[in-house]
Amino acid sequence: MDLRHKIVLLSFCLISLKSNSQTRIQELSAVQYNQNVIISYLISAGNSCTGYQILRSNDSLNFDVIFDYAGICGESTKSQNITYSDESPQKNRKNYYKVLIQPSDYSNLISVFYTDLAEKGYLLMQNPIKQNLSIVSDLNSGDLKIYNQMGTLTLSLNPSEQGLYHEDISLLGNGIYYFILENAKGKPLHGKFIKE
Repeated sequence: MDLRHKIVLLSFCLISLKSNSQTRIQELSAVQYNQNVIISYLISAGNSCTGYQILRSNDSLNFDVIFDYAGICGESTKSQNITYSDESPQKNRKNYYKVLIQPSDYSNLISVFYTDLAEKGYLLMQNPIKQNLSIVSDLNSGDLKIYNQMGTLTLSLNPSEQGLYHEDISLLGNGIYYFILENAKGKPLHGKFIKE
């Protein structure tokens, strides 16, 4: 391949890279609201598009389409705001989202950790635990009391933020620990974790 062909090919590749890096999908955000995740974004002004898809993943690699809009989208003179409510996010884990304007205009990737406390009233972020204990509960919770297997109180915590209990427990010995979380509704929440 002569130098002129190489320059033309290189110019084409640079133009392709530049056009792929600029997406019309702007200000993509996701936030948990009650039992849903609200996804919002902006399609910037430009040519009309022929549909968009909202995609979700649990691992940031493999995506499923959760909403497919096949109509005309986007306006030539002004940006278009889009809001979508994901009514079935994956519970107690990170949900990844991105938007696709057909055929290949992808947004940036965003994520939101969806917390569902309805089942137990709390979420233990990891179990077993090596160093940091993190428990999320409803906003009306009080002290968290941790007991060893002999029933001896080993630690008492206040929430560090609204509903978040976070503490370095690396000094506790290995084994099974039980906890009681005071609840403003009058019924304490019980659970256990393993310290490694």
